[in-house]
Amino acid sequence: METSTERGSRSAQADRQAPGVTHQRILRVLGMTQRPLQSGELENALGLVTSEARSACKWLTDHGYISRGAMACWSLADKGRAWAKGQSALVAERLRAPLQSANA
Repeated sequence: METSTERGSRSAQADRQAPGVTHQRILRVLGMTQRPLQSGELENALGLVTSEARSACKWLTDHGYISRGAMACWSLADKGRAWAKGQSALVAERLRAPLQSANA
């Protein structure tokens, strides 16, 4: 039987897990689009089958990277936005930078 300490340790390890390749692709696409995407749009953009997209989105949601909003659209949560920004995959941030330097 697993103790609460073991469960807590396993949970902390899962929280520190980095997104896998499919997860990263989803985060990049959501970071590059300027609007939330429906599941079908995400699947088509990445060439994923429904089960792949569903399990990857579940993992990303469970770990705080994305959220599912109205009309079943996926969008970046704060953690996902921070990840995408760190990967230079956040369009809004890249569009704002030239404007800020032009105004300086």
